[in-house]
Amino acid sequence: MREVHIHRAGDGDDAWLVVRPDSATTYNLVALQNGVFTTLGLAHDIPAGSYDQIRLVLGDGSNVVQDGVADPLTVPSGMQSGIKVKGSFDVPAGGTVDVIIDFDAARSIHDTGNGKHILRPVLRFEQVSLTGAIHGALDPATEAEVHAIMGADSVSTIPGADGGFTLAALPEGTYSVSIDVVAGFRDTTLTGVVVTRGHTTELGTITLTPETQ
Repeated sequence: MREVHIHRAGDGDDAWLVVRPDSATTYNLVALQNGVFTTLGLAHDIPAGSYDQIRLVLGDGSNVVQDGVADPLTVPSGMQSGIKVKGSFDVPAGGTVDVIIDFDAARSIHDTGNGKHILRPVLRFEQVSLTGAIHGALDPATEAEVHAIMGADSVSTIPGADGGFTLAALPEGTYSVSIDVVAGFRDTTLTGVVVTRGHTTELGTITLTPETQ
């Protein structure tokens, strides 16, 4: 990551403000899940108002690491026009606002064969004060994907080694939580999971059913 810009709503293509100047840093996106975040940009002199886009300007050298082997990741336009993420957030006069960008790795990275990968990013951003979260744990801890689904939108994560998971930056509403287990246990879906802004909905321990039962 080299630069981060934000766009003021209604001001045309030239209304981009820099919240991270040219300062290249490498991030391990796999480590940024289950409620783990890092700061991409910070600015103290942003004019109050409404903003509708974030632009991420990437550097070279992005990779996909599988079983300890690093393969190059092609990022079309990532180093020129940047990756643009649409949404909305408001900067209050004399105040601050935190915005979270969520990167869906499973839907963003495509294998083109011969060890080559291309990035077609699926990202969203949310104003932190308007979101909540879902937390739970799988018993036993096993390899799985957990999805929070509301309508056509979904947010995903992979539980940690202890089985714990957090689905963060969720707009308030009622979700289904789908647990897709890789092997050995049945998939599970919890319905009617309510998320309210500023709070974490606790699911507790979710006991998985072996496939043989």
